[in-house]
Amino acid sequence: MKTKFVVTLCVALVLGLAGNANAQVVAGSPEDGAYTKILAETNPDAKVALLLEFEKQFPQSKVLPDVYVMLMTIYQQKNDTAKALDFGERAIKVDANNITALLAVSRNYSIERKNLDRAVQYAQKALDMVEKMKTQPAPAQFTEQQWKE
Repeated sequence: MKTKFVVTLCVALVLGLAGNANAQVVAGSPEDGAYTKILAETNPDAKVALLLEFEKQFPQSKVLPDVYVMLMTIYQQKNDTAKALDFGERAIKVDANNITALLAVSRNYSIERKNLDRAVQYAQKALDMVEKMKTQPAPAQFTEQQWKE
């Protein structure tokens, strides 16, 4: 039950990221165009190339944590744990409260039996943040019922 909750929460947060990220770039800007192109890309290898190019072109972007989470997710799907961990750590470095990255990095460290202290620290931080979120009103992209679930 707890696993299902965490997975559901992660999916909701990742879906919410795309909506939030678009709100963090200036509509019609080159950054917006590049980010929109990334979101539309379905080929993982082409998406990686676009994401890495975005990182180079917009190193101060407010959506950089989302870019790193997307890279982390692609590398997880490719079973490239080293790169997934690298991009997860980058996401955490630029956004210490990124629940998706905290959970994924914690899980990967645990599976590999590496950096277990850090894995516990990240998992605890994510759990604390989720507990805090439960007491807050639903974000704009969720109904109250969706948020409660």
